[in-house]
Amino acid sequence: MISELRTIAGPTHSLFDLLAALIHTLAPTGRVGILGFAGGGMVAPLRALGVDRQIASVDLDREAYELFRRECPAWVGQVAWSEGDAADWLERQRRPFDLIVEDLSIPQDGDVFKPSICWEGLPRLIASRLAPHGVAVFNLLKPAHGRWNPEFAALVARFSKAHLLGLEEFENRIVVAGSRLPSARALGGALRRGLRGIRSRQAGRLRVQRLDPPGPTPYPGR
Repeated sequence: MISELRTIAGPTHSLFDLLAALIHTLAPTGRVGILGFAGGGMVAPLRALGVDRQIASVDLDREAYELFRRECPAWVGQVAWSEGDAADWLERQRRPFDLIVEDLSIPQDGDVFKPSICWEGLPRLIASRLAPHGVAVFNLLKPAHGRWNPEFAALVARFSKAHLLGLEEFENRIVVAGSRLPSARALGGALRRGLRGIRSRQAGRLRVQRLDPPGPTPYPGR
C-alpha cells in the first residue's frame, strides 16, 4: 500500500496515523515538509490531531494529488504541493524545516521499495535542510536486496540522536532522528496519547526503541 485517502478528519488505522502523530508531537507549530505526498494519507489524521496549518510537499505523481484535490477540496489550501523530484525540490528550499518526513516509495515486481536515493544521497540533503533542532522522519522498507546494513547504519549515523519505531502489522520501520529528541519512553507516551485521542487502533501497537548513540548497530527485527 502506497497511500490511503480518508476524506474526513479521523484515523486511517494504519501507518499514516503514526506519521501524522509524529508531526503533531515533534513539530506542532513549525515548518513541515513531506517528501512523497501520494494521495495525502497523512492529512486526515493530521486534521483530527488538530494540525491545521499549511504543510509543504513534493511528489512525482500528479494523478494521486489530483485525486486528493477532487475528494478533499477543503484541505487543498493547507497543502503547498509541488510536482517534481524530491531531491531537486529540497535543493531549492532556502527556509529551513522544523520537521521533514521522507515517505518516498516505488512499486517494483508486485512489491514496494525505497528508491536508491533514499539511502545514498537524500539523508545528507535532508539533514542540511533542517533547522538547528529540526527532526527527520524516515519511513523505511528493506532494500531490494533484502539486507539492512550498511544502508541503515549509514543513514542513522548522520544524526546525533535517533529512535526506531515500529507497528505490529507493518514491516515498515520509522527512524526519527535529530540533534535534540525526547527520550524513547517520552516519545512513545506522547505518540500513544495522540493516537488514542483520534481513536486510532495503532495506539496499542506501537513500539519505540532508542538508537542513540547512532553507529553500526544492526537493524533490529526482520
